[in-house]
Amino acid sequence: MLTSRRVRRATLVLAAVGSAAAVAATASTAAPAASCSFTLRIGNVLPFTGGLAAFGGNMDKAVKLAIGLQNAALKKAGLSSRIKVVLVDSQDGQTQAAAAVEAAKKEVGEHVNVIIGEMASGATIPMAQSVTIPNHVILISPTASAPQLVQLPGGRGWVWRAYPSDNLQGRVLAQAALEKFGKGATVNVGARNDAFGTALEQLFVAQWKALGGKIGVDISWNPDQPTFDTEAGQLVSGNPAGWVIIDFPETFVKFAPSLVRTGKWDATKTLMTEALKDGPTLDGIGQPVVGLSGTAASAAGGPAGNAFHALWNQDVKGAQPYTGFEGTAFDAANVAFLAAMRGCSASPAKIKNNLVAVSGPPGTKVTFQQMGKAISLLLAHKEINYEGAFSPVDFNPDGDISSAVYEIWQYNGNSNFTTLKTFTFTGK
Repeated sequence: MLTSRRVRRATLVLAAVGSAAAVAATASTAAPAASCSFTLRIGNVLPFTGGLAAFGGNMDKAVKLAIGLQNAALKKAGLSSRIKVVLVDSQDGQTQAAAAVEAAKKEVGEHVNVIIGEMASGATIPMAQSVTIPNHVILISPTASAPQLVQLPGGRGWVWRAYPSDNLQGRVLAQAALEKFGKGATVNVGARNDAFGTALEQLFVAQWKALGGKIGVDISWNPDQPTFDTEAGQLVSGNPAGWVIIDFPETFVKFAPSLVRTGKWDATKTLMTEALKDGPTLDGIGQPVVGLSGTAASAAGGPAGNAFHALWNQDVKGAQPYTGFEGTAFDAANVAFLAAMRGCSASPAKIKNNLVAVSGPPGTKVTFQQMGKAISLLLAHKEINYEGAFSPVDFNPDGDISSAVYEIWQYNGNSNFTTLKTFTFTGK
């Protein structure tokens, strides 16, 4: 009897201790949620004018859409009095270096934690070198693709992009040329003389020669020069099987008439890149560019791509025609927010240390549609794996996304495009 009472007493004591431990454990887990308080300040530096103006306005709207969803999820979770996200400023980077640098300086002066921008490599690289890296502000470019962007001195962890490197696009462009022109064919190459054009031209030429192809003419031009007749004449010289042209819309609308005037250029024998997959620009040039084709990273690889497109059509008003690249800016804003949530801080240093963790495995997969679930998991110290609108994201420590889908597109007139083929890349 005595032994029985002792056992019962011991059992009750252990139960009480266990309950206390459980309460303590719960309190320990919940404590960060109670103390987590910050305001994430985001700035946009995007091309509202200049060579990529056809895309900048939509990118800005995509960031605003993401921030709206984030704040709505925080409000629903009862956290909006302690945690919020604000778009401090949207500056015009003008698709060029000097303007992007000045825009970034202004936003650093406004105490932003993260800058989303620019789109062009030639604007993003000097902005990173002169402003964001030395000031230790996170920079996430939606589309800057020059390989050197994530190799800048001191930039590791501070510079990221939501679009694949041209290391991949050089391979895709060469493969597209092989299928279009045949093994051993001679192609003439022309590129804008900036960080994007020069880097991709070199990558393509190396890949094309590795596949047994030949280069006839290889020229470049200053995007700001007043006329392009001389360069157009050089580009159509000889007897090439076709052309690879690397340019932006603002320049190509001036360059194309010079090509047409030569009487030797054929759009159906020309490959370009994602920048010219822009219906209004090509529609403006008209019949001479029907049949033009090119390569572009595709939102087909985005797990939440269809859902994002539906949300865009439902919620976004006054936008330019949807291009498919909007998801890059949307994903950039979302991973920045989730990294801040994981670190319970808007400090750029904390964000940079959490971007890899929230953007890829391991962890529970979440899309923008489960933003509330993502917040809850992070506050409970659970890992998440954000699945993006444009790609799975899956940042590697260098700042690049680690998988991408590319397409070969063809322009058919009246803003209509056909996807001729897709390629999937994984790994660094």
